[in-house]
Amino acid sequence: MMKSKLVFALVFLVYPFLSSARHVITFRSSTSLQPSSLAWDPIAQHFVVGSISGPTVHAISDAGVVEHLLSDPSATGADGSATSVAVDPVRRRLIVGFSNPGSIAAYDLKSYKRIFAVPLLEMDTIPGGVAVDLRSGEAFVSSTKRGVVWKVGLDGAVRVISESKIFGDQGLGGVVHVGRGYLLIVQTEMGKIFKVDSDDGAAKEVLSTGSSKPLASAGHAVALHPDLSLVVATNRSVLLVKSDDSWAQAAVHDKSDLEDGLTVVAVAIREGKKAYVLVKSQEGFRIEEVAWEKESEGDMVWGLVLIGLGLAYFMFWRFQMGKLAGSLNKKHA
Repeated sequence: MMKSKLVFALVFLVYPFLSSARHVITFRSSTSLQPSSLAWDPIAQHFVVGSISGPTVHAISDAGVVEHLLSDPSATGADGSATSVAVDPVRRRLIVGFSNPGSIAAYDLKSYKRIFAVPLLEMDTIPGGVAVDLRSGEAFVSSTKRGVVWKVGLDGAVRVISESKIFGDQGLGGVVHVGRGYLLIVQTEMGKIFKVDSDDGAAKEVLSTGSSKPLASAGHAVALHPDLSLVVATNRSVLLVKSDDSWAQAAVHDKSDLEDGLTVVAVAIREGKKAYVLVKSQEGFRIEEVAWEKESEGDMVWGLVLIGLGLAYFMFWRFQMGKLAGSLNKKHA
């Protein structure tokens, strides 16, 4: 009986290390909700998603409850799409990039009333990503049509800050503001990552450390981890890219491959810790926590260490009990 209890206790202790379970949020999509972008609102404690099927934004709770936040066809047009979203928690604003035609809008996160909505300088553009400088409140928008980056002031004033030749003739994808005066932008077609000065727009390609291969092949969405590493979403996987020289060079530090039949749509960081991805399957959409390969391997190692320690303790306990039983038998004899 004692042996079975010890085994049960051991399994109970190591199960969290051996289990591959992660946080998954399932929700129901609709004709007005075909998610295209993802952000986390730390104050409201829910995810925010833009929709490719209309100029609408919704909130998704941990329980998968969908809440309609806003619909603003006058900001873009009845056929527009909310292709990019970003949360400014300092000023409690939601920044939305619309397409068809291309525009950028800001909304109050309490009332969801519009603060401003302005057309981008190229009406046919599709925003590849939106990022916010939390210090200044300025927003940055990339274009999937060509290599151009816009800066948007607190008053909605839009200007081009970068049309660098280094972008070539390819468009740009997701963008993050690092907080040290520069942006990191992924280029989907070429799999490149660019470091762009957020003031003068000077751009450099982030080189792949020790490799000639692109850093982020098919990368289209990005999020900034608190340790300043870059989480890159590709169609079938998520990459954790790190740099130790202020992004002159970088390397893939970890990755997470999705199950067959799943496609990554967008990525976000929750509570400044965990990476989450918006994924699409034949059944619909869901939001799930990223399970990194190296973290999973580390959990497995710790689980095996605990099992070893538990078995060693159990064998020692059996040895001691055997000695005690032997000494008692000698006394009775």
